[in-house]
Amino acid sequence: MDTMLLSQEKIVDELNEVLQIDIDAVGAYQTAIDSISELAIKRQLIQFKADHERHCTDLNALVQRFGGDPNKRPDLRGVVRKGFTKVAGLVGTEATLRAMLSNERLTNDVYARHVQRAFPPDVLDVLRRNFGDEQRHFAWIDTALRERLWEQTGIESPIA
Repeated sequence: MDTMLLSQEKIVDELNEVLQIDIDAVGAYQTAIDSISELAIKRQLIQFKADHERHCTDLNALVQRFGGDPNKRPDLRGVVRKGFTKVAGLVGTEATLRAMLSNERLTNDVYARHVQRAFPPDVLDVLRRNFGDEQRHFAWIDTALRERLWEQTGIESPIA
């Protein structure tokens, strides 16, 4: 873990990097939700999207608190992630979940790096809480894929 405290400008840059990954995730989740018909899976993805929206709200507030201008829209990577998810949706639920697992792997990597930075304690608390959500998202999607949840009927979420 970095021990030298970050400058205010660096804090804004780092938080905007994390915010960007959450903004991009919201779009990818909406695309996945729109393409999946299995209600148990759709409900879980709606919850995960809401987590990302909350992350965006929390990170927006932090960026502003440190005097920065928060990112507001998907960047090129976000557009690509959303497009990748849309194409996967045309193939079916399994492909959509595989695309979302890939998206969550990227999101987890970004959070894993940032929780190691020398942010003020309250900022680290937000990042760690969000990272916990991301780990839960990844685990659920991974389990849904391994258990082939879309092939089961009457099944609720494998883990919540």
